[in-house]
Amino acid sequence: MIKKLALFLILLSTDLVFATSVSTSSLSIEAILQEQPLVYYQDGFLYFEGFDGPGFIEIYSIIGNKISEISTQELNEFKSSISLESGHMYIIRVNSNREIKTFKIVTSQGL
Repeated sequence: MIKKLALFLILLSTDLVFATSVSTSSLSIEAILQEQPLVYYQDGFLYFEGFDGPGFIEIYSIIGNKISEISTQELNEFKSSISLESGHMYIIRVNSNREIKTFKIVTSQGL
């Protein structure tokens, strides 16, 4: 059982590496990094950077329960006040410009 699980995780991570690989033949690393959208949680706010235009945001717990949904006219440097439990993982789904991006965030535990 453990060997099957380890093999599955290795194959899964290998597929992800190939799926997210980017050709850098014509782009610099700096240009690639600047184009990547960013979602993070800090001081009770969820921040969104690198998106354009209107959008719809859905927040789920790691087990798939919908926690919140937010609609906004401008996602560029958008922030939203939301209370998330510390030490938990959440899935953030951002729908903008006919494109859907999914992010995983882990809230930090208070010291």
